[in-house]
Amino acid sequence: MKFDPSLASFILAFIGVLSGWVAWWFTKLKLDQEKDIHRSVLLATEDVNEKRDFNHLLNNYKQMSEAMTFGFNELEEMVRENRLELGEIKSYLIRNQNTSPGE
Repeated sequence: MKFDPSLASFILAFIGVLSGWVAWWFTKLKLDQEKDIHRSVLLATEDVNEKRDFNHLLNNYKQMSEAMTFGFNELEEMVRENRLELGEIKSYLIRNQNTSPGE
């Protein structure tokens, strides 16, 4: 059998192209895997951030509710005190009205 340089060059070129394609394919698979991992990490981070933000809002709502309850309790206490004072003033005025200074 006679050595055919064109066939040898074709085989070498084919092996080179095939090895380049395999290297490209493995690199692409690795890059896709890294992208998937990065995307998963971003989604998990966003989920954690959303939960944290929701918990902050929930805690703020609870604190505002407690503050409003405390404020309303103080307001009710002030109204009770004012009613007592107004009752005392009213009784004082009624008592003094009955006893006029000219008598």
